[in-house]
Amino acid sequence: ELAAELNYIPDPVAHHLRTGKGNVLGIIVPRIDRNYFATLISSFQTTAQKHDYNIIIAASNENQEEELAAVKSLISKKVDGIAISLSANSVGASYEELCNAHHTPLLYFDRIPEECNTDSITNDNFQIGYDAVMQLRKKGCSKIGIFTGPLRMKQYQERFNGYKKALADAGLELNEKFVFENCITMETGTEAALKILTNEERPDGIFSSGDYSAITAIEIFKKKGIRIPEDIAIIGVANETFDNYLSTPLASFDLNQHRTAELAATILIERLNDKEDVSEPKHIIVKHDLILRDSAI
Repeated sequence: ELAAELNYIPDPVAHHLRTGKGNVLGIIVPRIDRNYFATLISSFQTTAQKHDYNIIIAASNENQEEELAAVKSLISKKVDGIAISLSANSVGASYEELCNAHHTPLLYFDRIPEECNTDSITNDNFQIGYDAVMQLRKKGCSKIGIFTGPLRMKQYQERFNGYKKALADAGLELNEKFVFENCITMETGTEAALKILTNEERPDGIFSSGDYSAITAIEIFKKKGIRIPEDIAIIGVANETFDNYLSTPLASFDLNQHRTAELAATILIERLNDKEDVSEPKHIIVKHDLILRDSAI
């Protein structure tokens, strides 16, 4: 009663020093201004709170230096564990040694490093690329292009590999003119669409590794009289909330980020509650679902 009367707030650092546990988890995302990552954060927080944990949120803003600073800041705040999705500019980033030195459990989710020796949760990105091409082939497309993210990142490389394998299995050739790298934003989607319009040969199907580049491409194509999906069919990734409300609703892969976030928080807490656990790292693949809409039907 006195604590409430004096508006006393316990010091989590002092609590951590006394008990070895502060009941706080850190989560680092590449950016907060995306519904996909906002949903991840919300589900992560909900799961953490069910186990009496609070969370601290940090964003790298797609910058490796800011990402490292965020990891160090969370460690200095004595968080009990850290979940991180790497930035698009993280080249060879690994925070396992740093976190291990401070006895802070680390988990990667969504965007994970090439070599991962700690817990991780991601999607089957190879299968996503493969499934996208096969759906476009089913639609009747024979000249299928791709908007991919930076291929130095594991998830985009795997989607690209799935795309290439599906082309080969369908007996289709890969046309380098239909491959647009670093194309996952509205700006880069605009650039790719305008370039496609200037080419003599155009794809009749596009797998976009991000919804944002897909939606701007759709709008630019339609302004130029190109019919979606009759002339060019398009499939995106992330199933953003706005996909169903576009002038031509966008078909997209739902990555089930709620499940990813729930698992991330749960696994970290399990590691914290069983400090003697020396089991092998968990590498979990979360199921994806293709949500078919007008852009690819």
